[in-house]
Amino acid sequence: MYSILIVDDEKIEREGIKLLIERYNLGLIQHEAEDGQVALEYIQANHVDILITDIKMPFMDGLELIQKSKIINPTLKVIIFSAYGEFDYAKRAIGFHVNSYILKPILESEFLNVMTDVINDCKNGDETAKIGRKADDIDKEKESKTIRTVLEIIENDYHKYELSLEYISEKVYLTPTYLSFLFKRDIGQTLVRYITNYRLKKAAELLNNTNFNVSDISKMVGYPNLSYFCKIFNCSYGMSPAKFRDR
Repeated sequence: MYSILIVDDEKIEREGIKLLIERYNLGLIQHEAEDGQVALEYIQANHVDILITDIKMPFMDGLELIQKSKIINPTLKVIIFSAYGEFDYAKRAIGFHVNSYILKPILESEFLNVMTDVINDCKNGDETAKIGRKADDIDKEKESKTIRTVLEIIENDYHKYELSLEYISEKVYLTPTYLSFLFKRDIGQTLVRYITNYRLKKAAELLNNTNFNVSDISKMVGYPNLSYFCKIFNCSYGMSPAKFRDR
């Protein structure tokens, strides 16, 4: 159900609109305010889908209310209802994206047509938002699937010398820059750092559980340069591969 805020300094006008909403079963949650200031305070604290407001009111007129309310809620649907003599004044609100105007005294047929159109606008806005959220969900699922694929590539190819950001980005059909962004966002560390840590973890397992010499292990985890392997292993574990094994 959508909510409507009825704003007029005349209680009889507010009651008349509420009566029409109930008579035609428009299914709106009704709220009311006696002037623009009270209405604005309500909009600041609560979600409102439809604003129907008079123009000339004490403390804050309808145009100022519309302008400030639209800043708070840009999707707010707005209907102005005013006396014929105020109609030219009300036209100033066209820059505030007012949905419709209703002249006083209100004709029931006109009121019903305007309200039906505005409620349909609310529904169309909801559908557009749903489509947008669904598209976002699809994109996020695709990105998550890509990251899972990247992790599988690292797990399967960590021993290959050519494993790198460029190597993986070609396999998942993304630019290296965008892949770096996705990986850091989802995993919390850079792709290059993750590959290095994964390789060193495998090297530590081999040092602990096999009799392969350090040079062979270096190659088995993707580092053909033994000196470089020992350097980054020491940076990570605080000791050389040989000392790590002896420990």
